[in-house]
Amino acid sequence: MTQFSNSDKQEHGQNAKTALESILLECKNYAYIKEIIKDYRCGYAEYDNTQFYCNFVIIFQDDTKWIVNITTSFRSDRLKGNQWDTYNIKEIDPSISKSVLVYPDDLSYNDKDDFLAYKFKILNKIHFSAIDDIVGQQELFELIENYANKNLSVGVKKDLQGNNFESYISSILSNEKNLEKWKTSNPKLVGVHFDYFEKILFCFNLDKGSVVKIEATSDKKVIGNLQTSGSPKTDIIVTVTLENGVKKHFTISCKKTNAKSVSVHQYTADAFAEVLDSENEKLRTLLQKFQENGNLRDFGDENSIVLRNELKPHLEKLVRWVIGGYGGKVQNQLQIADYILISDEKEIYIHTLEEYTEMLLKPENASHFGTPFQWTFASGRKGKDIQLKCKILK
Repeated sequence: MTQFSNSDKQEHGQNAKTALESILLECKNYAYIKEIIKDYRCGYAEYDNTQFYCNFVIIFQDDTKWIVNITTSFRSDRLKGNQWDTYNIKEIDPSISKSVLVYPDDLSYNDKDDFLAYKFKILNKIHFSAIDDIVGQQELFELIENYANKNLSVGVKKDLQGNNFESYISSILSNEKNLEKWKTSNPKLVGVHFDYFEKILFCFNLDKGSVVKIEATSDKKVIGNLQTSGSPKTDIIVTVTLENGVKKHFTISCKKTNAKSVSVHQYTADAFAEVLDSENEKLRTLLQKFQENGNLRDFGDENSIVLRNELKPHLEKLVRWVIGGYGGKVQNQLQIADYILISDEKEIYIHTLEEYTEMLLKPENASHFGTPFQWTFASGRKGKDIQLKCKILK
């Protein structure tokens, strides 16, 4: 454990608070919350009206209020202070319904274990507590997001959270404090979801000494549409500026889901044929037949065997098109995704397209026609195009 002087501890704590504020501001940008009250103070009417303190009070669109505090170390005196302040703030303002204590995501496993053990005692009513939950930075974001979207339909919530996740990862990668912490290993810096930042950059295989700037965007207008007007596989473009002035680009496809499999591709049979082998009329006819039938039963066992054989030489090409967009009608190379990032709301996993292709093509992941995909059609699209679903691998 790093030994800090008192001034170091103060700086570390202030950096953690700044990082927490950045997360809350992102939540406000997404309209998850409508107001952030920083350095909130209150007191009983007959006493000092600034006696009790918390880092933040956030107010949701429905006027629900939460207390949000952050601490960088598990110390009983500090926790008792948080409990005392929280208890009295809730007594003074009964409209505050929840209090969340946050710890930085880059804590050591031992430090996190201390917080998690205390959380267990709170949630299981072993200890009386005015603090309702203890979470890391990412879990706080999920708590706020899930509460804000609680009344949305599953489909709308999924789309909204997916788009906001891409924007959120972009903000993490663009965060200057994350870059400074990564380059200097300064333990006083906290950063925003630094563990995510570090994991992604490790996959990029960058030299810390040569990187001077990182900018990321998930802006659909910047990424653009395909020549066919459809959406490209790239969800985030990361631009890394090196000390020699060279700019390197990294393109990421994101999936945020708890599901075991998700829809990943939807194109016409002719589009499949053009990408895989435009001269193979047998393959094209079989793909058109499956598009017409829409399922394995109507397509028939004999056709399935033949299509499996026709697809076999093109499995890697198929996966690279479906997952990364290679072979598709792109406007530019930045619309092709070279990295796959998956979030299950607890952790992120990132792989190069080559790694993910190898994972999908392992025999245990074989599905319809010997491919790693389930072949079907989207609702109302039978006979119009083919939809592929893919197992989520981490």
